[in-house]
Amino acid sequence: MSLFSKPENADSNAKEHEGFLKSLQVDVIKWEPTGEEANEVVHKFRYEDFPNGSQLIVAPSQMAVFINNLTTADVAGGIGTGEAEMLTFVGPCRATLNTGDPRFAPFRFVLNSLTGGSSAFHSQVYFIDTTYMTDMSWGTTAPILMVDPVEEVNIHVRAYGVFAAHIEQSDENAIAAADCFLRRVVGTRASFSRNDLVAFMRGKILEVVATQLSKKIIEERVSILQISTKMSELSASLGESLREQFAAVGLTLDYFAINSINVPDDDLKAINDMKIQRKRSQLEAEGNAMKLDIESEAKVRQREREGYDYRQEKTFDVMTAAAENHGSTGGLSGLGVELGMASVLGNVMKNEMDAAMNSQNSGNSGNGSGESGSAKAIICENCKSSNPAGSGFCYICGERLVVEKCAKCGAKLLPGAKFCNICGAKVEKKRVCSCGTELPDGAKFCHECGAKIED
Repeated sequence: MSLFSKPENADSNAKEHEGFLKSLQVDVIKWEPTGEEANEVVHKFRYEDFPNGSQLIVAPSQMAVFINNLTTADVAGGIGTGEAEMLTFVGPCRATLNTGDPRFAPFRFVLNSLTGGSSAFHSQVYFIDTTYMTDMSWGTTAPILMVDPVEEVNIHVRAYGVFAAHIEQSDENAIAAADCFLRRVVGTRASFSRNDLVAFMRGKILEVVATQLSKKIIEERVSILQISTKMSELSASLGESLREQFAAVGLTLDYFAINSINVPDDDLKAINDMKIQRKRSQLEAEGNAMKLDIESEAKVRQREREGYDYRQEKTFDVMTAAAENHGSTGGLSGLGVELGMASVLGNVMKNEMDAAMNSQNSGNSGNGSGESGSAKAIICENCKSSNPAGSGFCYICGERLVVEKCAKCGAKLLPGAKFCNICGAKVEKKRVCSCGTELPDGAKFCHECGAKIED
């Protein structure tokens, strides 16, 4: 084997230093992503174990993490502990690496042959892309089951949107953020793409989205048909909640947006059916209410025309029902009920008549016409009830109200009497209208009711 040839058990970077001239060269370590590599967030350099003096070149939009195990582990109690050297370089910059491996390739080959072909001073370089990662899509993998608070139907809510994030490189926490992201997210993988980042963050995103979306719809009683008006507000709220989740793994969340919140077609059909049923019930209720109003107004006009009110109508109805059920009430008890109802009806009618006469008397008392005597109430001599002026019979006991009296002694005359049975005076017949008003001689019409007088 030639001194400048790669040993059979040498590591992968040995081919970079075959030959005399190349054996004196140092490595230039840089990453210029093309093709599929442009989608990578973290990229591990293609080989490891660099010679001393290798040059690390970091682009302006990159950070590079150099890991080297120059220090040895401390052994205590059978447990080895140690920490490798880990340096972070923020671009743009160029750095000369101290790896511990000899710069002259033949010496490295000899030393590596003593350790099975691998360098005892293991070193690696990870490049981190710090450009803004935009338009990364997220979406619910399974529908969120909830009850629409307005339509009161079960719905299966789905949500989709985009977010943007980056790894900060311009503030004092940039190195700590890169170290956190590399340790907690990437691990030992050779590459970590944007798709891998979306898959890693999906669980955290969906947890927050499901909680806050359900809270928004239920607590604020927002229908799924109106949720589109709340998407900007909801996106901002979700962004604030997720910012801490991203910062915990070294990422800065730039924005978070919901593009769509929807439900399956079956849910929309159920909501539409519910709305149609509710509208139909509302129209039926309004129609019934309108019908009742029209019937009530017609009934009021009928009572006004016929001269009675609602209370009197109900009293008549009760008496009618009692009369129809006369045979079923049985014996004296049924008779007592009917008499009691008749008494109630009589009192009601008496009160109504008294109120009407009082109103008429109070209206005539101030007219100053001197004719108030014609409008005075007529007192029944039998039951002492007050009857309206012009009444011919008592509305309580049925007794005739207009009684002829003797002009001489004032005694009550018997019907058809030609002489007073008390003083014997001759009875002079006076003309009386059917309403009970005395008529002057020669009158052809009643001056009280206007009725025509038949001779």
